[in-house]
Amino acid sequence: MARGKVPELVVLSREDAERYEAGLREICISISDPEAEPAKVSSQFAAVLRLQFHDVTQRGEPSDILFAPEHAQAVHDFLEKWPDPDRIVLHCNMGVSRSPGVALGLCDVRGWATAGLERAHPGWNRLVRAVMNQAATMTKIEVRRLS
Repeated sequence: MARGKVPELVVLSREDAERYEAGLREICISISDPEAEPAKVSSQFAAVLRLQFHDVTQRGEPSDILFAPEHAQAVHDFLEKWPDPDRIVLHCNMGVSRSPGVALGLCDVRGWATAGLERAHPGWNRLVRAVMNQAATMTKIEVRRLS
């Protein structure tokens, strides 16, 4: 992908992600429950970031692991290390809440359009998106904004 272009964001369920065959210049953000085995994603991805946290917006049980600034920072660092992918594949268990929340947070921080993702994934996790934005603000993450 040429520098400055927005990568395609693909949000999948774990099942679909495990069947997905990556092409050139594709990276993956693989999200799972903390007690789950990591998803078996394609070895053809240029890189895979694995995150583990529960699909909750507030702590209900003492053992709940919420999406935290450290998770958001890992996502931002990952994108800085792999700045120009053609496609970013994001998945969580069902592809309904956590992965769309991360995708929308990336869009917010990087100035990418959000309307299509919001329509396609109305159940996105509000905490995840908010923390993605807060982490970028708190750490003054420098990202390329597109005109």
